[in-house]
Amino acid sequence: MTDQRHGRDVVRVTAPGDGDGATGDIAITGLDDVVLGCWVGDCAPIVLIGADRQFAVVHAGWRGLASGVVDAAVAAFDEPVVGAVLGPTIGACCYEFGDHDLVAVAAGTHADPEAIRGRTTSGAPALDVEAAVRSALAVHELSADVLAGCTGCTFDGFSHRVRRDAERHVVAAWRNGA
Repeated sequence: MTDQRHGRDVVRVTAPGDGDGATGDIAITGLDDVVLGCWVGDCAPIVLIGADRQFAVVHAGWRGLASGVVDAAVAAFDEPVVGAVLGPTIGACCYEFGDHDLVAVAAGTHADPEAIRGRTTSGAPALDVEAAVRSALAVHELSADVLAGCTGCTFDGFSHRVRRDAERHVVAAWRNGA
């Protein structure tokens, strides 16, 4: 479990427990029976799966997406990335977002700003985090299996943006060596 900072730093896990608490938004390993975790409230948790042994968890908040966290995660692999899973994240329905920051996210995810622009249920301009993640993955010829729903209104978890929850949920990934 890394100490996420909304950036693109990579933590390489080379032994069980290695990197626990290290600063980074990407944790990657090729080890069996090692759990990688990602704390999130509204940010996008992404699991990437390599063709042979490696897998990673990625904490992708809007600042990380703007800085190219998905590109950094894919680049951290020593083998082709063949799969991606996107966990629960805040939906455009609940994520009011300004144009200036939306343009930055679009640049970091290789998206046209209009492709990631959404509207909240009240009609305010919003960021569609799922669309931004999908755009960032598409550059690498990846698509994501999407789990759960909006952390603000349909997923039974925590949301800082909507409810000011201090708690977070975790997305965990591991490969069983058996």
